Amino acid sequence: MELHTEYITENSRYWEGVNRLAKEAFPPEEDLAPQALVKMAETDHIDFLALSGQDACIGFMAVKIYKDLAYLFFLAIEPACRSKGYGSRAVETLKAKYPGKKQIVDFEMPDDHAQNHAQRKKRRDFYLRNGYQETGLFLSYLGVDYEIFCMDSDFQEDDFQEMMKTIHIEGFHPKYFYK
Repeated sequence: MELHTEYITENSRYWEGVNRLAKEAFPPEEDLAPQALVKMAETDHIDFLALSGQDACIGFMAVKIYKDLAYLFFLAIEPACRSKGYGSRAVETLKAKYPGKKQIVDFEMPDDHAQNHAQRKKRRDFYLRNGYQETGLFLSYLGVDYEIFCMDSDFQEDDFQEMMKTIHIEGFHPKYFYK
């Protein structure tokens, strides 16, 4: 099934479902209310997109566009649609929507002691299967450590850090490191 995108606003036909999914899909320390994403879409060049197929919302993504970068910083798929190829279709939709852009993603760094260790590993494996590559760069913000992947082997750390300075979230001051 082909996925379609639709910009999300507070008047979106998918608004209630997106709010419910946002609460379910992300732990409290990573939660950013959809209302905040709508505001960021208006002021920070964020594309906040519903993902739909056969007239049903199957998830959403938030993408920051900056120069030649497309930074996927939220991707959520409805629980009933997980492990059925929809996440991979979402990545394909992302590539088609932003051709010529370097596709970047971050996700919680694997941690054997984390309560959601299995989920973190599964997420990392998902991005590797879908064409992302390790950059060697990590970042920490709002108390969580993240690993950064890029589909392009020519990842430019300076451009990424410059882009991150344009994201306006209270308390968002990322620190970068290598392991």
